[in-house]
Amino acid sequence: ISQTGGGCRATNYIGFIRRALEKAGMEQIPVISLNLSGIENNPGFRLNAGLLTRAAYAVLLGDVLMRCLYRMRPYEKEPGSANALHRKWAENCKRFVSGSHPGYLRFGRLCADIVRDFDALPITDAKKPRVGIVGEILVKFMPAANNYLVDLLEAEDAEAVVPDLLDFMLYCFYNQIYKAEHLGTSKKNALLANLGIRVLTFLRRPAANAFKKSRHFTPPANIYDLVRYAE
Repeated sequence: ISQTGGGCRATNYIGFIRRALEKAGMEQIPVISLNLSGIENNPGFRLNAGLLTRAAYAVLLGDVLMRCLYRMRPYEKEPGSANALHRKWAENCKRFVSGSHPGYLRFGRLCADIVRDFDALPITDAKKPRVGIVGEILVKFMPAANNYLVDLLEAEDAEAVVPDLLDFMLYCFYNQIYKAEHLGTSKKNALLANLGIRVLTFLRRPAANAFKKSRHFTPPANIYDLVRYAE
């Protein structure tokens, strides 16, 4: 499980998981921490380039599907048509990520096809308020944790807008850069974090370009632009 390293639930879930395993009589099962803060060492566990690339593609495709579904579903002319598209492309994404050669060019074509298909979905010309969902990482993304907030907003005739999961990962990388610059933490971590931002931004480029070319979608913001806004 990922750990952010801050004083929040995203850091402390790992303790609850271990406690649950212990209570279930399965304390021998290791729970591995994925973090950029050096919180724990995990001897014997190594992340290789192939696994990291597949994980990145999975996050990116999840973001693309989420953007497309939440943007179009409130306006669909035929009820259920957006969900049907989502199911279709979710299966294609699973096959891509678990396949033998999930390459960058294939990923780019997949992103373009998903956006193009959703962009062509017949929709009404209704004008609805757009409501942003923000907050703690699990609650924001998991419907069972936020009482199905997106469904509620759509039932109330609004459009839900949820930030990309990749933006949270980019923020975690940028946090290492900020701490090195202002709090005297490891400059090596900051260099690695900057490299991580460059790699993830590069990987997201095909999805961003697909959204730029679309009629109904907006591309994701650059992390450094978001930093300037936050200032």
